Amino acid sequence: MKHFRRALPYVFMYWRSVLALVLCALLAATLYSTTLVSMLPLMKVMINEEGLHGWVYRGIIKHRSGVEFQSAQVLEDSSGNIIDFPLQPAKIDPLSEAAQSGLLLNEVVTGVQIGDGEVVYGTRAELLRLIAEAPDEAAVVLTVEPAGVENAEPRAVVLPMEARPFYADTAFWLLGKVPRDQSSDFREKSILLIILILLIATLLRCAFTFVHGYLVSKVSFSSMMHLRQDMYHNVVRFPLGHFSSEGTSDTTSRFVQDTIYIMTGVMTILGKAVMEPFKIIMLLVMAMTINWQMTLIVMLAAPPAGWVFHTLGRKIKRATRRHLESWSLMIEHLRDSLQGLRVVKGYHREEFEEVKFGAIHRALLRQQLRIGKIDALSGPLLESLGIGAACAGMVFAVQWIMDGQMEPSKFFVIVFLLASIADSGRKLSNVYPRMQTADAASQRVFNMLDMPQEREVANAKVLGPLSRSLEIRDLSFSYPDSDVEVLRNVNLTVDAGQTVAVVGPNGSGKSTLLNLIPRFYSPTKGAIYIDGQNIADVTFASLREQIGIVPQRTITFNDTILANIAYGDINASEEAVIAAAKSAYAHEFITQTTKGYQTIVGEQGVTLSGGQLQRLAIARAILRDPAILIFDEATSQIDSDSEAKIQKALSDFAKNRTSFIIAHRLSTVIDSDMIVVLNEGEIIAQGTHKELLDSCRLYRQLYEMQFGALSNI
Repeated sequence: MKHFRRALPYVFMYWRSVLALVLCALLAATLYSTTLVSMLPLMKVMINEEGLHGWVYRGIIKHRSGVEFQSAQVLEDSSGNIIDFPLQPAKIDPLSEAAQSGLLLNEVVTGVQIGDGEVVYGTRAELLRLIAEAPDEAAVVLTVEPAGVENAEPRAVVLPMEARPFYADTAFWLLGKVPRDQSSDFREKSILLIILILLIATLLRCAFTFVHGYLVSKVSFSSMMHLRQDMYHNVVRFPLGHFSSEGTSDTTSRFVQDTIYIMTGVMTILGKAVMEPFKIIMLLVMAMTINWQMTLIVMLAAPPAGWVFHTLGRKIKRATRRHLESWSLMIEHLRDSLQGLRVVKGYHREEFEEVKFGAIHRALLRQQLRIGKIDALSGPLLESLGIGAACAGMVFAVQWIMDGQMEPSKFFVIVFLLASIADSGRKLSNVYPRMQTADAASQRVFNMLDMPQEREVANAKVLGPLSRSLEIRDLSFSYPDSDVEVLRNVNLTVDAGQTVAVVGPNGSGKSTLLNLIPRFYSPTKGAIYIDGQNIADVTFASLREQIGIVPQRTITFNDTILANIAYGDINASEEAVIAAAKSAYAHEFITQTTKGYQTIVGEQGVTLSGGQLQRLAIARAILRDPAILIFDEATSQIDSDSEAKIQKALSDFAKNRTSFIIAHRLSTVIDSDMIVVLNEGEIIAQGTHKELLDSCRLYRQLYEMQFGALSNI
């Protein structure tokens, strides 16, 4: 559970709510056990085992003195008169002061003296009431004589009494609503009183249960919100190399599926793992009070149940880890097939993709079924253990009843209590497996949170806008987890304000080289300097805020056109956004949409063409007003009619700025101040267009492939 424990600080951010829900659970559990125990006086009255007054008085006396008097049935003789039974001790707590007072089990109480008052000789019910209601400071003296002995000499015994329990005054007040004279309506009123108490206790318990359940949901959902927020905080700061090697599907799965399992674990630990143990404790206390021997026999099932919990929990943790890995594979396939649906349909590969998805889904199903089997097994196993222990306890209890050592009403009530304990234990049966599931998910989530972010050096400097030069010195680069050098010993000096084009065959390292300027990756050797300052020693913010990027693959968000352009400067006014769109020749198609700048671009820009999306990306870069511009195949999807206009807009905007352009279409880079030719990760030539036509064979070949022989220029 060491991984799941790391999620608990997110829970205790809401410690007030946690304390409140624990208190509600305790109160609900107390009221639940109280309603069950209230069945005892109800049964006693209904089966004429004892009167309500006698049962309450005996309980208070036992609490105050440690002496339990024998119960007595409410019986009538042939004339309808109530038969009076003698008041005789049944048990005396050996640890109580009453055990030292000289009171014996074979003696009958015939009189009671409270303080300095006179000795009262009365019925059993009257004597019980006097003892139970005795003031805290008053001495209680019992007049006793041996049971069954005629003309025995009575003697006085001082009965030490503690203070009244907290519930005594309320109990006495309620008993005042029930007739004391055992008249014909005694049973009816007693039963109605008990039912009323049951109803009130149940309503209160339901209210506390509702508050507890709501607070569990509130804390669980809120804590997961903060956990996902921290996850997102880390993810957007991961180096790009992480996603180039790991992809995004597993990260998405950890955000969605893994956090759901953690949230389920939190809800379980705050819900069942709080409420049910409280119920068990309160029910055990009540059951032990009624008959501790039978309760202990039933509790013999607890150690085997703990072993079952532990064994099944380990198995379900392993299965959950495999299940989550299979889930991420399914998300990856689903994402790829849906994003590439046009290709799937174009090549008529629907059935092929369906077969692949089925294989992945079957692997996921196997893990889910394994988890389901373990989860389903825990309940019956624990229930079998509980029933076996309960049956053993009941065998002994039946014998005690036959021997007169246990009242039938107590037997039935303790069975109710133990059955409720078993039910709470059954509900707890899936707590440990769920905690192990949450632990497996927590391991994956916190492993991601522990992954290194992009790091600035200590005391990183603030880089001013590029004003003199950008230098690349002896730079080499390999992608993470790869020994292949994508770039080798690259050296390049670019003066501020120059436009530099980078050309070369596919895979020569053009995009990789420009991705090193904003520090999307860090070189494995060498460095990049801006105005003589190593960019590895500056803050990310000061470096990237002066760079505008138009990537090869245009990235848009499922938001309005206005918001997508304003992403370049979130503080820009609407007028500035429109001006940038006009400069990128995007305004003309934007105004033709149904809602203009408020038109939703759609997921992955599905509502716009490729050329339109790229013009939005160019407008976004223009709005940023950067010192350094990076265009990676920025005009590759723009029609020839718009290309000339965009080239003019870029040419105007690039004045007095340092620009880097990657393009296969050499017509877009002919007028650049410098053209750099890359091949297999090395710069093999640099110069103007005319210089390279004369001096660089590779550049000339690239040019001829696009425009024909030089003689036809």
